[in-house]
Amino acid sequence: MLLAGLSPVARHANAQQNQTVDEDEPAAQSLGYRHDAEQVDTQAFPKRAGAQAGRQLCRNCALFDGDPSVEWAPCSIFQGRKVSGKGWCNAWVSRS
Repeated sequence: MLLAGLSPVARHANAQQNQTVDEDEPAAQSLGYRHDAEQVDTQAFPKRAGAQAGRQLCRNCALFDGDPSVEWAPCSIFQGRKVSGKGWCNAWVSRS
């Protein structure tokens, strides 16, 4: 097995990167994360309802560690676990 030669820390990091963020976990809920940005509660997260809301997607966020064309990529806010490119959370920051 390929992972057998990795240290326990490396195996944990590798497993972590292959996981997706669960919308129901506390960190995701506190940030209003949704896999589909259209499902964000804009009353609770008015940042998503602003003039730039249509552009605010994970794929356009500086924290999305992947090409904007990919469906899922790691996010530094969620310890490298994957988020949907068409998702959103309140930590959204525009890519420069």
